[in-house]
Parts: sequence; C-alpha cells; structure tokens
Amino acid sequence: MKHKHHIKRLLHPAAAVLFTAFIITVALIRSHIYPFGENLLVYNDMQYQYTDFFLWFSNVLHGKDSLIYSFHSGLGGSTLALFAYYLASPLNLLVYFVDSAHIGEFLTLLICLKLILCSVTSYIYISRRFQPAPLFRILISVSYALMGYNILQCSNIMWLDGVIAAPVIALGIYRLISGNRRSLYFFSLFYGILTCWYTGYMLCLFAVLYFLFEMFLHYEKKSPVFRQILKTTGVFISTSILSLMASGILFIPQAIHMLEDGEEFDLSIFKPAFGFSYLEGFRDFFLEPDVLTWNEYIPPVYIGSFVLFLTVLFLVAKGPNAFRKKLAAAYFFGFILIFAFRPLNYIFTAFRIPTSHTYRYAFIYGLFMIAIAGMCAGEIRYIRQKYLIFAALIIAGTGMIFDMIRPYGNQNRLYFSCFAALITGIGLIIKKKPRRIAALLSVCLLLLCTTYEFSSKMQMIFSDHTENVQWYRSYTATMKEELADLMDSDQSLYRVDKNFSRTPMRGANESLALGYSSVSNYTSTNNVKEAVFLKKMGYTNDTTLVPYTANLVMDSLLGVRYIYSREPITGCEQIRQDILDGINLYRNPYALPLGYAVNNPETAEDYGTNVFENQTLLCKHLSGQGDGLYTNAEIQSQDTDGNSWTSWELKVPADGAFYCYFSNEANNTNIEVNGQYFKTNPWYENPILYLGEYKSGDTVTIRLLNDEGNYKDDYGLCAATLNTQVLRNVTDLLRSRSCTIQKMEKGEVLAEYDAADNETLLLTVPDENGWDLYINGKKSTKYQTENTFIAVPVSKGHNTIQLRYHAPGLRAGIFSSVLALGLFSFLSLSRNRKKH
Repeated sequence: MKHKHHIKRLLHPAAAVLFTAFIITVALIRSHIYPFGENLLVYNDMQYQYTDFFLWFSNVLHGKDSLIYSFHSGLGGSTLALFAYYLASPLNLLVYFVDSAHIGEFLTLLICLKLILCSVTSYIYISRRFQPAPLFRILISVSYALMGYNILQCSNIMWLDGVIAAPVIALGIYRLISGNRRSLYFFSLFYGILTCWYTGYMLCLFAVLYFLFEMFLHYEKKSPVFRQILKTTGVFISTSILSLMASGILFIPQAIHMLEDGEEFDLSIFKPAFGFSYLEGFRDFFLEPDVLTWNEYIPPVYIGSFVLFLTVLFLVAKGPNAFRKKLAAAYFFGFILIFAFRPLNYIFTAFRIPTSHTYRYAFIYGLFMIAIAGMCAGEIRYIRQKYLIFAALIIAGTGMIFDMIRPYGNQNRLYFSCFAALITGIGLIIKKKPRRIAALLSVCLLLLCTTYEFSSKMQMIFSDHTENVQWYRSYTATMKEELADLMDSDQSLYRVDKNFSRTPMRGANESLALGYSSVSNYTSTNNVKEAVFLKKMGYTNDTTLVPYTANLVMDSLLGVRYIYSREPITGCEQIRQDILDGINLYRNPYALPLGYAVNNPETAEDYGTNVFENQTLLCKHLSGQGDGLYTNAEIQSQDTDGNSWTSWELKVPADGAFYCYFSNEANNTNIEVNGQYFKTNPWYENPILYLGEYKSGDTVTIRLLNDEGNYKDDYGLCAATLNTQVLRNVTDLLRSRSCTIQKMEKGEVLAEYDAADNETLLLTVPDENGWDLYINGKKSTKYQTENTFIAVPVSKGHNTIQLRYHAPGLRAGIFSSVLALGLFSFLSLSRNRKKH
C-alpha cells in the first residue's frame, strides 16, 4: 500500500512535467525547431554571446583554458566575472559531454530543460504552500514555466535559473515564518545568487517583498507579538546574509571586477518619471505577437488565461477572505506601479538603465500572480458561480479596451485570449458538477486552452529563431579546423580577427570559443577602460560590444597578424582562399609582436574624438614617430534634407588608402560612396571605414541615409589618407624593440628582453588589478599606460619577465563561502540538538 501511495503522489508532479514538455514539443513542431526541424532556439544574445561562452566553458572543463583569466577574451581579460554572470548554473556542466559542432542543438535542449524545471519548482511551491486540487497545481505550474517572460528569456538562458529558484525561495520563506525551518530558504537563495549574481540581486529584493507577504498572511488571524515578529525578522535577515556570504566565492570577485572595470551607475534613474500609460502598458496580459522587452512601455507579464482568471477572480469575488484580497490587490497593482515608475523600475535592474530586455525582473510578478492564483484555487469552492462569469467578462472587456486604444497586431489571437478566459470560467463551473463526464469535459477544455495559448505564444516569439542546425555544425567544425591549421603553421604569439561570424554581429566572442586572441568581444562583464580606448581608436561606438572592422594602424600596433574576410583587406596579402563560403585569409605585414619597448608610455588624457589624430598621437607616444601618418581631407560641400539624409563632397588630399570616420557616430545608417551602396552601420557599429585607393585631388561623395528619428545635424565626419610609409617606419622601429614572449596562456605571461638601457616594455594586454609582476625572480611594480595596457619597467641588461594573474577577491570569497556554510551548519546542528 505504501508503494502505491508513493506512486500516486508522484503522478501529479509527473503530469505537470509531461504537460509542460508536451506544450514545448507542440511549439517546436509548429516552429520547425530542432529536433522537429532545421531551426534552433539559439537567438539574439544566444547567438552573439552565449554560444561562444558555452564553447569556452567546455574548453575550460577540458583543461584548454582558465576559468580565472583568458587571453582569448578580446585582447585578454578576467573571465571569473563572465563565468559568475553567464555560466555558473550547474546544468551547464552538461556541455562537457557535447561536441563543439553540436552546441546549437545542446543549447536548444538545455533551454527546454530549464523551462521544464520551472514547472517542477512551481508545482512544489503551489502544492506545499496552498494545497489546491491537482488540476490547479498542474495548470498553475505549467503557466509559470511557460509565461511570456520565460519564453522571451530563451535568449538569455542564464536568467532562467533565477526563475527556477524563485518558487523554492518563496516556499523556504513560508517555512521559515511558519515553522522556523531555515534550510530550504538558505540553500535556495544561495543557489539563486550563485548561479547568476544579477538575477540573484533581484531574488534578494523579491525575498524581502515575499517575506512581508507571508508575514501579513501569517498574522492574519493572530494577534501580532512584537517580540516574535522581531525574532522572525532577525532570523530572515541573518539567514539572507549568510546565503549572500555563502555565494561569496563568485559574488565577491564579480562585485570587485564590476566596481573597478565595469560601467558607472547612472544617477538619472532617480528622476521621477513614468515610463508608459497604464492603459497601454499591460497589453501583454493577452496574446501579443511582438517581442516586447525591447520596449520600455510594455512589460512581459503574459502568464496565460488560467492564472490571470484566478487572479482577477480572487480580487473581485466575495467568497475569499477580505484581508487576503486586499493584500493580493496591493501586490498585483503595486508591481504595476513599479513597472511604470522609472525610479522603482530601475532599482530592480541594479540602478542601471538596460539597453534592451527592459523588465528583467518580470518573473517576480509572475510568481506573485501564481501565489494569488494558488490562494484562489484553495478557496474556489466557496466562490459563487456568478463571480466566475464576472471575472471572465472583466478580462475579456479589458482586452477589448486595449485593442480599441491601440489595435493588436494579431487580433485573432487577442480574441482567442479573451475567449480562453470565458472558457476557463465555464470550465470551472462545469467542474463543480457532480458528474464525471462534466468533470472530464472541464479538464479537456482547460488543457486544450492552455496548450493552444502557450504554444501560440512560443510560436510568436520563436518565429525569428531561424538559425540553421546544419549551418551551426558546419561553421563551427570548419572554423575550428581552420584555426587549428593556422596555429600549427605559425606557432608564435599573435592575434587573429575576422569581420564576420556565424551570426550577423561581426566577430563577437568567437575567439573565446575557438581559442585565439582577438580585438572583438561582447560581454556585459568586459573591461570598460579597454573598450573606451578601442572606441577612441576607431573600432566601436559601444563600451560593451567591440565588433571587428579592419583598422590597419591599430591592427598593426595590437599584433593582429591574420584576418579572415570575404573582402580584400587593404595593406594585407591573401594567403588562403575560399576557406568557407568565399572567406579568405589575409596576413598583415605590419603586425607587431604582442610586447615591445615604447618611447613615451604615459597616461593619455589628450585623446579627442578624431580617430586619425588619436592614432597619430598613439604612434608618437609609443615610438616618438608618427607625424604625417594621416593627411586630412577637405570637405568641399555638404547637403541635407534635414530629416533622412546627409551628403558630403570630399577632396582626397594624397595618393593612397582613403578612410572616413563619424566622430559623432552614424549608427543605424546606410552609407553610400560615390552613389553606390557601401555598408550599413547597425546600432552597435561605428568603425573607421576604408573607402578605397584614391589619387590626390580625386572627389569622393559620401551619403548617409538614416532610419527615422536618427537624423543628426552634425555627424562629425572626419576623412584622411593613410601614409603607409610612416606606418612602416613606426612598426619597424617598434619591432626592433620587441621582446620575446615565450608563454601567454591561462593568466600567465613569460617573456625575455635585453635592454640597452632602463626602458619600458608595453604588453598589449589590458591592465587589471590582479596581475603580479616578477622581473628576474623579484617581485616588481607594473603600471598602466594609455589608460589601458600593462607597462613593465626593465633595467639595462637581460630581463626575465613573469606576470601571473589572480582574481581579486577570490580568496576573500572562498573564506566567505566556507565561513557562511560552516556557520549555518553549526547553527542548524545546535537547533536540532535543542529540539531533541
């Protein structure tokens, strides 16, 4: 009998898991996504960032790179913060068993697994906290797992661990308040912070809000005792602090890195303002086909008609407890205020204004909605039938009002969403009938509506997921083999870059994935000082994203020896042809080694907005030469319609390679040269542009066509001709001073240099706190030059130079984790002994 009882207890959670998996399968089939088609769930940031991060993590697990520091992260950088933000989920360890060519399929299946785990944790929370009927548990947990936020964040897979953890944290808080049982809360919050500090921060805010929620419910029918409230609050605070301390092994190094090298806080967020109208902002309660989180005015709050119906029903019906209704209303509408009021909104995003995925904490609202739905499900037998119809009519009417204010893109789905609310009300009325046939009909109606709604929502969002399985396989395998051949043929140390990738975003993070050093990189944990320097030198207009465009002067100074490109690279020689889909390999004859003695290694505060002047100044800092590197062009005329286009006529000042740059940025524009389409600058790209070889006195016409709303009165156009002889003089001089780098891997540099006098070596590796310098076996002091790079003072004679990197805060983090886990274990054992 016991065996049968245990099996029966597992049937309902198994049903929730299977039903979630079934709806996901339906959506994948409808969207032709692997394993039911040739598309992948790899989309947006999954394309541009996480695919390569997972491939890098696989390299780390196989001993090919370091978790702490990688020279393959752009020019080189700390990677512990990257791991802590993107990759700390234990589920990611599964990548160890995946061949790199199949990374796209792996990530697709991993997303599905995380969505299913959301249904598991929410089922446990709903069933243990509110004990509703099995059907309610299943439908509520599936709604949480497949809510709009989760489907949108399939492109930000690391945030889904916070969604998985949140219901367990809520259950842990309930147990802490109701029975002084702390372990579940401690370990679930610890997991939430450890797996991603960013959503962990949001979970800490959620924990405070949910603690207040449960405290109000706990003392609903009791006389509050101040001493007991104070004690419970103290236990909650101390347990929360211990959880944060336990995650210190990753949290502390990450926090130090972001404070030292990350972006600054934006104090403008505290300016009181509302981001959107209430009547427009919550359109996503209904099926909306747009990808919504790019827009500040529409939070991703879709959670299906079943949970929405129970939530509204709880608020309008007379059966439920009045105090609980007021509490539910306070949280339901309170979060609407948080979404709309910008200062409150940005508190949840760590006091920064996101450039995309605006409402990153919206899963918290989803959890409060399932909590209200759970309370309603627990009391639904006391609610009269007329309120079920009333709630359904309120929802349908609200949908119609939203559509009248601003019509939905797909009104058929809106109408179905409203119809589903009516079906839910009817289904629940039928369910109350004593006959089995009526109950079965009710269940079928609710399951059918839920399946169609969520599979449709997923299909809407997955419609842009068009990355091809075969392309991912062939691209990764081919480039991996090609780079291995290149490194076998030239085993010295140098940089490689490419002006394309498997995605539309050029370069991105493939150096991390495929094991080479480059300029391009794209992470939210990058070294901002490095990105600012690269921006001043003409690579990028963004301090998070550095795409690669060939930049002959800077490529040479930074040691970019090889470039993969479909187009010829000026000043470089083609050495391999048609590697993949018309891609060729070019060698840069001007490329320097990665370390050389420099002339005037000072902190450069005098860089302006003209990249040609900045590059000239940099060459003079490094070599003492550089005058005449560029000859500026004359703008003979300028014309514009004051709205959509601007054109310039330039006179070429000298024979040679002619370049232009928009110092006031020209992103989101199409560029024409001499009446022919030249290129498109997307939002993240504003590089120095090679226009071609011209003769002195030639006329070049440049025309910008900008998207609506992006017109500027002054784009700050700069144009100049490069004097390659001056560049050769600079690089020849610096090459004669180059040091011999014997090792540069896994956070360690080993080099030798024979100095004619006391000199300074520059390593084109970004300087960060954490580097220890040893010269001839003795610890020495390095310093920073150009606000970016490591400078090493050397004495006359032979110098053996060793640099070793350690992650600042890692030891303190380990100590914090060990102390917190030990202290919590000791306190738990002490409490258990007192009980016995």
